[in-house]
Amino acid sequence: MNQFKLTLVFLITLVSCPQLFAHPGHGAEQAVNPHGILHYLTEPVHLMPFAAIALFVFLVVMGKKMLQRYRDQRRAVVIPREDKQN
Repeated sequence: MNQFKLTLVFLITLVSCPQLFAHPGHGAEQAVNPHGILHYLTEPVHLMPFAAIALFVFLVVMGKKMLQRYRDQRRAVVIPREDKQN
């Protein structure tokens, strides 16, 4: 199973998990959630995973950039100049 399919299956499983709606404030008992996005941005239960995911993505992107920079530096060809005219 390739990485994309594995990630897709993981996300579908995670979203469909009923334990995610275990604490109040998601509007499960109400037709409209009065808190909206504010609930997800202020509750530590939601904010900490968002922060962890953001940190992980940041580290992966920076790591890839640093790895590419390192590879580019190693590939740089130094052509010696042979214009010594004694």
